[in-house]
Amino acid sequence: MFQKIQSRISGKSVIALFVATNTVYLSMLFYSIPMLTLYSDGLPIFDMSPVGYSYQEAMSLLTALGDEGRNVYISIQLVLDSFYPILFALCYFALLQWLTKVGHLTSRLWSFISAIPIIACASDYVENICIWLMIRSYPAISEELVLTSSTLTMIKSISTMIYFCGLILATLLVITRWLRSRYWEKVS
Repeated sequence: MFQKIQSRISGKSVIALFVATNTVYLSMLFYSIPMLTLYSDGLPIFDMSPVGYSYQEAMSLLTALGDEGRNVYISIQLVLDSFYPILFALCYFALLQWLTKVGHLTSRLWSFISAIPIIACASDYVENICIWLMIRSYPAISEELVLTSSTLTMIKSISTMIYFCGLILATLLVITRWLRSRYWEKVS
């Protein structure tokens, strides 16, 4: 199955997905997240808490945001974050699939690693639903909802970290193979 997908992925499609994905990411990073940080008096928002958060931390954040900040969270941050997870999954799945194709990396491990962004995507979407539910039900938020949201944040963070470690390793392998082939061509 991955070979069929891999044959349809081109460098141009990877670049287009990379630009789209990172345009949305930079919009969040430089627009919506700093805006929410101002509303929250510097408290990190849920998405920027990779090791999760406690019930008390979630309540402190939602209280500090106030009505206006919570509305901004729903109307701007969660809207942008409704596009980002799928773009992230498509972009980084395609990137590693393309890299394994051009780098002739044949181990099934790379197919597994290239699918990890799908886990991050699913976790991010369910996390966003939990955040929306926490904001909508504030101040009557259940501890179970916060725990679920926090767990999903950690799953998203861990899966993203594992993926990027794999991507770096694959990139190093491809570069090493390319350099070796260039060196052996000159020696031969």
